[in-house]
Amino acid sequence: MTGLTVDVDIASDTDLFGKTVSDLQSDIVIGSDEITGTLNYIDDYSSAFSGELSSGNFIAIHASVPDVEDVTITVKVTNPVTLDDDGIAVLRIADKSSQTITVVASKEGYTSVQKIFGLSGLTCETED
Repeated sequence: MTGLTVDVDIASDTDLFGKTVSDLQSDIVIGSDEITGTLNYIDDYSSAFSGELSSGNFIAIHASVPDVEDVTITVKVTNPVTLDDDGIAVLRIADKSSQTITVVASKEGYTSVQKIFGLSGLTCETED
């Protein structure tokens, strides 16, 4: 199986648990192995994350395998999360220098496809 795509092709008005893409980030570019751009500081994202995880920097990405049905896609920063059919993941980035984003597409009978993205090129805004 080939063709795993990871992008930020998410409509600007998409509700991401009470936030939009522009609330979370700007100028995000997903290269072959690195993600760059700016992550805004979010004071309260308790509609998606609990406790101390509800503030900080968050990134929204989209993953898909076009023209292949019944594919399972997981995204991992710390713990793997299986994506819904919309293919959108919102991830909390706590340490851009040590974290990576791993995206895996798998389907029974096919070889899994994995992409790993470094985050050191991100600018993470801080609390005012």
